[in-house]
Amino acid sequence: TVPGDMLLAVVALGLAAFVTWQMMIAIRDPEHRRDRNRRSRQITRVGHLLNGALHGVLVIEAMRILFGLGSSAGGERAQKEWVVRAFGMPLGRYIVGVVGIGISVYGLYQCYRAVTRKKDSRVDLTRTRLRPILDTLGVFGLLSRGATFAVIGAQLTRAAWRVHAQYAVGIAGALGTFRQQPYGEWVLGTVTTGLMSYGLWQIVKEPYRRLRDS
Repeated sequence: TVPGDMLLAVVALGLAAFVTWQMMIAIRDPEHRRDRNRRSRQITRVGHLLNGALHGVLVIEAMRILFGLGSSAGGERAQKEWVVRAFGMPLGRYIVGVVGIGISVYGLYQCYRAVTRKKDSRVDLTRTRLRPILDTLGVFGLLSRGATFAVIGAQLTRAAWRVHAQYAVGIAGALGTFRQQPYGEWVLGTVTTGLMSYGLWQIVKEPYRRLRDS
């Protein structure tokens, strides 16, 4: 439908902007020019690069669907095909397993950020009365995002363990996994609402970001 296509286009545009931002931090690191050659900062920049690449895949999938080149089911099949190709490479099974573990760790780290309230040390929310609301959005969003990536990573690791690409899933597959759980409709609704909360939190908190001199 036209409204659905418009919404998907907006989502794709937002994701593309996020990917551009992550790549700019990874390559130029404009806020940390004095420290960007330090090892700790270089590791952080690699993290931004991987984050940008991960969300770049989502942009590609959104554009595929928007231009009629695929669907969510088609996207899942494409991911499984990539896993099959990886299995055919030397040490491919172990590479897939390492990637799966890495995605799971990233998801768990998002949950850690939410639980320890270390959501963004560069944001100063003391200047706004909306702090309780923003904190709630951040916690809820990070937990939902972390759970989603943890499931994707766990399924990819499972695929590597059993050498069977059928277990590999993407975002749609992860949401489908939530739906298959007891009270699945409620679980799925909670997670998707949390993902929307994460996006809203990312937008609303930016005016309160503390920018450092380059």
